Amino acid sequence: MNNPLAVSIKNAEKTTLKVLLIFNRLSDYRNEIYNGFLLHIGSRASVDLYIHSISNQNSLHFAEVIRDKINHYDFVAIMLHATHINEDILKTVNSIPKEKLLILDKRNEFIRGNYACVYQDFEADIYEVLSKAANLIFKYKTLNFVIQEKYFYSLAIMEGITRFAIENNLRYNIYTEIDAKIIRKNEAYVVLSERFLTEILKGCQAQNLKIGIEIGILSYHETPVKKVLSGGITVVTTDHFQLGKTAAELILNGKKEHIRNPFLFIQRNSL
Repeated sequence: MNNPLAVSIKNAEKTTLKVLLIFNRLSDYRNEIYNGFLLHIGSRASVDLYIHSISNQNSLHFAEVIRDKINHYDFVAIMLHATHINEDILKTVNSIPKEKLLILDKRNEFIRGNYACVYQDFEADIYEVLSKAANLIFKYKTLNFVIQEKYFYSLAIMEGITRFAIENNLRYNIYTEIDAKIIRKNEAYVVLSERFLTEILKGCQAQNLKIGIEIGILSYHETPVKKVLSGGITVVTTDHFQLGKTAAELILNGKKEHIRNPFLFIQRNSL
């Protein structure tokens, strides 16, 4: 097994707190979480970022990492992004003293005790956003959700979309792959992955479909390119910067609250 990439970033000034952030990998939105956390906590803590794939396949290695590092830090903040968390991972997380533990992005009912958490409610978030944007959705006769099953949040989002469609008597489909046959005029698409977004845009180009008029696209997660791609892609996204900021506030204030992170609808020309 390859050694995980460890990145250590320490503030130059003398600090009183030591914080370990554990991410499963780097990405644009994880960078936003990290930046929000680091900028808000400032010189009041020394922050180490550790990249480690938390999965059922390397749960023993994850346990070793926690065991080796736990006594060197005042707080351990973890993003648990495996689709299914096994008992070994939960046992490791539950071994962390709760006064040190901060869970980021996704709650888990099997983590015991009183600990801090900043989380997304994936089902409620997408349902509430679609309800607020219903006038835009109802321009189209069918709502399609293109799901990538490897994403841990896919099923929860699917539940929210299904609930919205049923309550509003709107036809809907769930797909796990994109091909030309499912790209149809007068239908809207909610896509989670960049790959699926690219495939839909290519299909629209091949069929000369006018995006935002003849076909609707709603993409998950904000990225800089979506502001300009195809005249602007409408996005739903959690406020990743705020998630990092709230996590820092919980540590600095010593609070053990569970706080739901704000969810945003960014309207552009694709819906």
